[in-house]
Amino acid sequence: MCGIFAYIRSQAELKDKMNPVDVCINGLKLLEYRGYDSSGIAGMIDGKIRACKRAGKIGALQEAVSSENLHLDTAIAHTRWATHGIPNQENAHPHLDEEESLAVVHNGIIENHNAIREKLIEKGVKFHSDTDTEVIAGLISYYYSGNLKAAVQKALRELHGSFAIALIHKNHPNEIIGASRESPLVVGIDRKNGEAYLSSDANSFNGKILDILYLKDDEIIVLKHDAFTIYNSHGKKIEKKLKTIEFQDREISKNGFDHYMLKEIFEQPQTLQQAMLGRFKEEFGTAEFEELTLSPQHLQSINRILILACGTSWHAGSIAASMIEHLARIPTEVEIASEFRYTNPIISEDTLVLAISQSGETADTIAAVREAKAKGAKVIAICNVDHSTLVREADSSLFLRAGPEISVCSTKAFTSQLTVLALFTLYMARLRHLSKEEGQQFLKELKHLPTKITQVLAQGSQIEAFAEKYARFEHFFFMGRRYMYPTSLEAALKLKEISYLNANGYPAGEMKHGPIALVNPNLAVIGLCGNLQTFDKMMSNLMEIKARGGEILAFAPKGKEEVLTITKDVLWIPKAPDMVASILYSVAGQLFAYYIAKLRGTDIDQPRNLAKSVTVE
Repeated sequence: MCGIFAYIRSQAELKDKMNPVDVCINGLKLLEYRGYDSSGIAGMIDGKIRACKRAGKIGALQEAVSSENLHLDTAIAHTRWATHGIPNQENAHPHLDEEESLAVVHNGIIENHNAIREKLIEKGVKFHSDTDTEVIAGLISYYYSGNLKAAVQKALRELHGSFAIALIHKNHPNEIIGASRESPLVVGIDRKNGEAYLSSDANSFNGKILDILYLKDDEIIVLKHDAFTIYNSHGKKIEKKLKTIEFQDREISKNGFDHYMLKEIFEQPQTLQQAMLGRFKEEFGTAEFEELTLSPQHLQSINRILILACGTSWHAGSIAASMIEHLARIPTEVEIASEFRYTNPIISEDTLVLAISQSGETADTIAAVREAKAKGAKVIAICNVDHSTLVREADSSLFLRAGPEISVCSTKAFTSQLTVLALFTLYMARLRHLSKEEGQQFLKELKHLPTKITQVLAQGSQIEAFAEKYARFEHFFFMGRRYMYPTSLEAALKLKEISYLNANGYPAGEMKHGPIALVNPNLAVIGLCGNLQTFDKMMSNLMEIKARGGEILAFAPKGKEEVLTITKDVLWIPKAPDMVASILYSVAGQLFAYYIAKLRGTDIDQPRNLAKSVTVE
């Protein structure tokens, strides 16, 4: 987590350029998905370092710099997701050394910070925060004797962990130093206007045309407004090519909705259409992907698929694994990425890895991908963000085309993941045994999904009424079978994330193997009955809950009136084949979670303790 944004400009004709403070605040707003526990900015003015930090969201920092009328010549800024030290103003970045000669912002974790802290304390260095970042500032300052790059390089050799840093020093007013290890840091140069940037994410370069490059592990950059020098881990100068990119100017607006989450839920008929656009070959009953660079011959040779993901993306992968095995008949496993890298996995050359991440910056997924590639696997990224680390490291990528997802709680990206994965499943199935007619029928069902999602959204008032009834509960079970089991996990996660309620997903058939002991009148059970293959079994499982006094809300296919013999609380969902029904039931679950959270008055778009992109392990 955490986001870095730094800016340096030509000192000539300053009146014609924006205040670096404003530039950095705007950049931080585009990085706030990485964390919003606190934020801060530091920079050079009149030969001194000036800093301003605030706990809370970036709006608090913006108010502070405005009230102080802060102007800087060069600036580094940061938005924080707390790892070491509580989220308060003292622990906010930037961190300065004891003499206030340098300031550092940092993304990542320094694993040996305690040992370094103790060493520096013995040397007489004093610390004022609980963070691992202040240790970086103290260590660089300790080694500094006039050559800033050399001091940074010496300090890096002692640091264990993953990190990206940007720093300024009062004796070097016209430069910013950047360095990274297993954490993204991108450089942007605008020579025409005499401006340069450092950021954790290139997409924060909103609306700009820049020459960019990414730092690799243990590289150090000395950045000036119109030039840069890069050194490798041995201190040797290296040459790197720049790539010119025009970044689309993204206007971020709620478009009249109360929250970004609600807006993004209602965008799903359009985002699904966008995910499918141009990816059909109806005459052949198959899918096609313009950006897929792995050949059909290679994909035909695949005998095993491994899906790597975390959180919501792991739920999408779990649904896809069942879909691929059923339709394409390829053995498929799904692994939680944070666990995969420690399993000494067995991977052969005929294994294809699908790595799923909305942001493309999920640290655990990227680490798992590196492990898989080291063992010889080809990797396809399923991602929403071009220029991301995952996209750069994968052998090929399939893009979601969902557009920016601002709410921390993923909605439209999840259903777009399922849509792209369904199309990829069809593509793989048609390379094997699936007939053209079967493929055409599958495409027909996919094309109906946007209309059916619209029908689910039209029941928003009914879902809100159910939310009002069930908002009094503190404990929820979401139950489903087959495809509806991972759908239950996702629906429970949505409720947990934004309402802070205890919600858990279970395979309905497993309830009697332990969890049913928790059933009582104070437990709300949400039954996802959308899997037609197991519908009758699901009815039996819900009857077991009813017999023990559990309160039941059922999401059920239209026409299955027998559900009413179990509960009168039924949300009717349009019928869909089992493999794609998860999309419709997930939309209903998203709205249910949203309305409960709204009733409870929580921060829906930026829930406590969370960040959109998990960039630390």
